[in-house]
Amino acid sequence: MRLAGKKALVTGASRGIGKAIALAFAAEGADLAISARTLDALKETADGIAAKGRRAYPMAWDVSDIAQTDARLAEAKQNLGGLDIVVNNAGVLRLPKDSSSSAPDALWDYTMDINLKALYFLCQSAARLMKEQKSGIIINIASDAGLRGAPHPYGISKWGVIGLTRGLGKDLAPHGVRVNAIAPGPVATEMMNWQPGKPMTAPNLPLGRYALPEEIAGVALFLASEDSRAVFGQAIVVNSGNP
Repeated sequence: MRLAGKKALVTGASRGIGKAIALAFAAEGADLAISARTLDALKETADGIAAKGRRAYPMAWDVSDIAQTDARLAEAKQNLGGLDIVVNNAGVLRLPKDSSSSAPDALWDYTMDINLKALYFLCQSAARLMKEQKSGIIINIASDAGLRGAPHPYGISKWGVIGLTRGLGKDLAPHGVRVNAIAPGPVATEMMNWQPGKPMTAPNLPLGRYALPEEIAGVALFLASEDSRAVFGQAIVVNSGNP
């Protein structure tokens, strides 16, 4: 098992990519703290982790409340008995009706508060902990919209995540801490308005379909394992070949 004995935190773990990552980590031997806005939303993920013989510690946590960040990270570490991996997955996707010029202040603030500000401060808190223990892994979930360019708050926020990841990857490498990102394209999740049973075909994509959450989780597993021990500050694109 590639993550035997490891302790991981996955935010936004109630569904989609976060849920898939949590279950993939559990299958490889990790115990997990998992977070969402409500505990009820985490029941299915927690049950799936337990079914794999691993421990789940569910946390009701609004990551945009940055006053809680240090305390909640410490809580996760205390209840798991350590913390080796942090996956910043919690995020939102709301687009303006027309273009960047139509995005209201409220949409900008809402998107940035969750997608970038909350992620930044959780990275900051995790970095302090991991520098002290001289080891650790941070994985940030970005988007290929942050690389291709997108004239709306969501794309801009994900560009910020990628830039932050590159900077932290360089800054924390000497301390034994690896920081990388995954930049998914369209993924078959509720965030993309996909529902179970709905066709996944996407003729505009070279692969012909959306990526699966489990395929994103496979990349996260690579980044969380020793297989990626020489990878720092990278944003790995998983977008069905979208140019």
